[in-house]
Amino acid sequence: MRFRVLGVPEVHDDVGDRRVPLTSPKQRQLLGALLVRPGEPVAMERLIEELWSGGAPGKAVNALQAHVSRLRQLLIEAEPSRANTPRLVARDTGYVLEARPEELDSARFLLGAAKARALLGSDPRTACALFTEALGLWRGPAMAGSTSGPLCAGAASELEEERRSVQKLLYDAQSRLGLRHRVSPVPVPAGDRGELVRLRARVDELVDEQRLLRSQVEELSLLLGSRALSRR
Repeated sequence: MRFRVLGVPEVHDDVGDRRVPLTSPKQRQLLGALLVRPGEPVAMERLIEELWSGGAPGKAVNALQAHVSRLRQLLIEAEPSRANTPRLVARDTGYVLEARPEELDSARFLLGAAKARALLGSDPRTACALFTEALGLWRGPAMAGSTSGPLCAGAASELEEERRSVQKLLYDAQSRLGLRHRVSPVPVPAGDRGELVRLRARVDELVDEQRLLRSQVEELSLLLGSRALSRR
């Protein structure tokens, strides 16, 4: 079983090699919120806030229980061997989803990035490979479509910040090794392409402004030179 939050939150069944179909956006929001801290209970009040952002229905607890029950059943159907020990269970005053670090793409990304950082000084080529592998886990913006609540929004922000840091470290390492044209480019999630286009446009504007400024400086230099000659 694989759990993914580096993109739209989803579950992947390794045995059947298929994506487990979730029934609604609320299911994806619930999955994302439970995977912010897998193995730790999330209070019902926080989950209600996450799913309805202050606009919870009158029977919000019942609605949440229905979503939890359906998600639990989907996980059991995808992993029948855990029918008696389901991953999603009630604990204390909330719910907990059990997932090992190797089953969660965000944990694998962070671990891969940490290993790559540790090797930057001694083995930059291996570090580049690990950075590239870690970035390859991304399918789109973190928690895509599920960041209306504080839990997922906060986790997504931290993951995106780490992704940008890893992209920069990979680019710098590739540049030092002269690998920029031989190593696969850093993957850019679809949600970031608009920002990339805007950044490129701004760079072009700055280049044009620099050229104009240089031309004005040259003209001013010529004018000052002409005046100096005329005074002699």
